[in-house]
Amino acid sequence: MTFQDLPAGASEIPLTDKRVAADVIDLILGDQDRAHGCIGVMVCDEQDRGIQPVVVSDVPHDAGSGGLAQLLDLLLPLVAQRGGSVLIGRGRPRGGVPNDLDRQWHQQAIDSCAAHGVRLLGFYLATRDGVHPLPDPLAAAS
Repeated sequence: MTFQDLPAGASEIPLTDKRVAADVIDLILGDQDRAHGCIGVMVCDEQDRGIQPVVVSDVPHDAGSGGLAQLLDLLLPLVAQRGGSVLIGRGRPRGGVPNDLDRQWHQQAIDSCAAHGVRLLGFYLATRDGVHPLPDPLAAAS
């Protein structure tokens, strides 16, 4: 997806739809970011509309989730103050099947969002092979 592919009124679309959320992750995590490893957070407003992407590049594909925890500890209190939500993507060079580290990052995102009272709209793995959702937290899925 590119910015030219965005439908009219895209800024008004809530990111609660899985397909739209995957497209947003695809848009904010470019090929170069994925090739070198990255994490992307789309900060959303109280109506789950994307308002600001935050992308950290050059994250080694074998990095633990501690850096994500630090980033979220800085960002989530600000999001919580405004009643917002977040959409998160982890970029790595290839593959479409989550590995143990992807699952660790996913769990860290769930735990951090719960600790700060921020809704996690989804967590996606983004590689050159596509954008793949990880499962919703059990509380949200039931």
